[in-house]
Amino acid sequence: MTDGYDVEVKLLAVTGPPPATESPPEEDANRLASPEELIEYAGRLCWDSTAKLGTTPDRIQKWIEMGHESVIEHASATFYIRASRTLTHELVRHRTASYSQRSQRYVKETKPSYITPPELDAAAPDALAVFESAMQHAWSFYQQLLDLGVKPEIARYVLPNACESQIVMTMNFRELRHFIKLRTSKRALPEMRAVAGRIREIMKVQAPKSFEDM
Repeated sequence: MTDGYDVEVKLLAVTGPPPATESPPEEDANRLASPEELIEYAGRLCWDSTAKLGTTPDRIQKWIEMGHESVIEHASATFYIRASRTLTHELVRHRTASYSQRSQRYVKETKPSYITPPELDAAAPDALAVFESAMQHAWSFYQQLLDLGVKPEIARYVLPNACESQIVMTMNFRELRHFIKLRTSKRALPEMRAVAGRIREIMKVQAPKSFEDM
């Protein structure tokens, strides 16, 4: 549960050290151990100052302040997100990313699984009841179509945007910063704010030098 929304965000992977090679052990010991070490190495390479790696704690933030954000594109993070199709329709508009989403064409939505906006409780006395009725009717009609032999890819046309979905998303750090700035705004969809806020929390722990100002 995130900010009243029954959504889920989990970090699956973040850029880390490469696998061990057949190099001598002393060379493997010098491998870059974290995404931010990789970022700093890439940035310092531009100024031929890789020998100073790790000597300036705020080096990455200084580059970000300068607008030299291309260096943070070398690191990325992958997330599992469970949310509504309303959210995923907006999420995939962030084109500098990679996505893998649960299929509605080939996977039958036989169990009513949907995201209920908590704002319905405050909207009107009967708003939640109307919403729940719409969800039950949608799944009832969906099942009727399946029973009539309609393929899932066609039957899904009656399903709502509230339908729960799962998606795996990979973004580089620069795009993650853009995503967080845009989607934690008060103008963003409330469900998206909940997801983006959770991603921000995770990234501040995983890469504080790259996200501490957010």
